[in-house]
Amino acid sequence: MFNQELQVAILDNNIRIAYTEHGQRKHETILFIHGLANYLRVWSWNIAGLENHFHCIAIDLPGNGFSSRGDYPYDMEFFAETLFEFCEKTNLKKVILAGHSMGGQIAMTMALKYPELVNSLLLFAPAGFEYYTPQEALLFKSAITLGDFLNMDEVHISQSINSSFFRQNKISAQIIKDLNDIIKSNDRGPYRKMLDRCMNAMLNDQWFYKLPKLPQPALVFFGERDMLIPNRFLHPVSTKEIGEKGVAQMQNARLITYPDTGHFVQIEAFESVNKEILNLQQGC
Repeated sequence: MFNQELQVAILDNNIRIAYTEHGQRKHETILFIHGLANYLRVWSWNIAGLENHFHCIAIDLPGNGFSSRGDYPYDMEFFAETLFEFCEKTNLKKVILAGHSMGGQIAMTMALKYPELVNSLLLFAPAGFEYYTPQEALLFKSAITLGDFLNMDEVHISQSINSSFFRQNKISAQIIKDLNDIIKSNDRGPYRKMLDRCMNAMLNDQWFYKLPKLPQPALVFFGERDMLIPNRFLHPVSTKEIGEKGVAQMQNARLITYPDTGHFVQIEAFESVNKEILNLQQGC
């Protein structure tokens, strides 16, 4: 595993963004954005295979990992604006955005808001491809509240991460340990508030009908055994169908799916995923 030495960028609003940087700046930059309630380590297996070809930066979003926690809006616009300022502070230009789950929705928001900054998109099980009617969104929010999914204690963290993998493994165990250590070292009140605001923001910011507006080329990756996308109670269809419908809305996108792979598709299929990204660089 690559050496993860954390750096910190302090933004104008005093938000501290923790990040790692690998590879040479002469190469094209990939900015890696993790999903809800996660951290930058989830990109380790991709960066290890890409850092000799790309300039790789992985960040902890505000409210997560080792970045600042505070009473922030935690909507997609907030994250996009924060990352834009991060790019300015670290002198990043014309980047590839790689986003997983909620990070995919953030990446799309950023690409639409700041098209001059974003060359292309790498979307891994992106939130926003699955459309929710207002009634469905309300049902989803009610289920989350009743199920106490935002409690995110040690048991909930373990359940959430394990359900994101098709098969439990040493990687999932390490992620669970790391996230529990991070949560134990911070006040849980602001963390739960962040989770609540993020969930509401994703459901309120419906992206499906905005997908045609994205001008950048995109590679979209889904695991066909993803247990989080779609919500099978509300949308009893396959993950692949959700991916196909979303990609069909986009100007220039290609869908890649993997069997026997879950929500963490970029980890479970990291060798194949890395190969696709390298082929993209080579114009294949």
